[in-house]
Amino acid sequence: MKNKGFQIAIVTAISALLLVGCGPSDEKLAQAEEARTLLLQARDSAEETYLDITDSTNRQKLDELSGKVSEIEAIDFTKMNDKKIDELLPTVAEITDSYQNMGKEMSEVLQVETEDREEKAKHKKVEVFFINKTGHDLSKIVLHDKTRDVYSDNYLKDGVSLLNGYSLMGVTLDVYADSGEWEFVVTDEAGTDHNISCANLKEFKKDNITLSLDGSEAGGEESSETSESSETTETTEN
Repeated sequence: MKNKGFQIAIVTAISALLLVGCGPSDEKLAQAEEARTLLLQARDSAEETYLDITDSTNRQKLDELSGKVSEIEAIDFTKMNDKKIDELLPTVAEITDSYQNMGKEMSEVLQVETEDREEKAKHKKVEVFFINKTGHDLSKIVLHDKTRDVYSDNYLKDGVSLLNGYSLMGVTLDVYADSGEWEFVVTDEAGTDHNISCANLKEFKKDNITLSLDGSEAGGEESSETSESSETTETTEN
């Protein structure tokens, strides 16, 4: 009985060695190949998303993972047994998760950057100069986008006045493409605000904007008197 038990033990040990020495089962081989395919897809997706964003934060981590992926790509699963494949699969899954998590983060960055680019594309920079024909010295000139109810900063610096009949050069207006109605709000030397209606700035082709309180639109056709006044291009400090 002892000899028979020993023989059974030997047969079992030999069988185990044979199993270790042979290739993987079809099921395990398919599992390994599927895991590697998912890994490569996750890598490619993350790398493609990275190319679409300006944030380079994940470059080093992507390079580190790429080295690990190259090692896994080089593996011949047919020369491994089921046990070895089972030992490798968690590593493959971990790297895949890392790529997917980074891909998700970078997709969120891409969405934000895309929205920012689209928003910036809606803004048109219009270079103009103001001619003060209000009859007042002005301490403040602000563009009010009435469509969005947004006000610009004061185009006059603190402590600077635009005297009546004088011009202010080098002004850049930020015109929003989805807006359709604007006005200028000017403040005189007494601190009184005046609202001056404005022509369609999206179609504005002139380089001067005449500020007047006579009811005419700012940015309208200039008169011969305005044309003559536009030669004065000074601002005077208080």
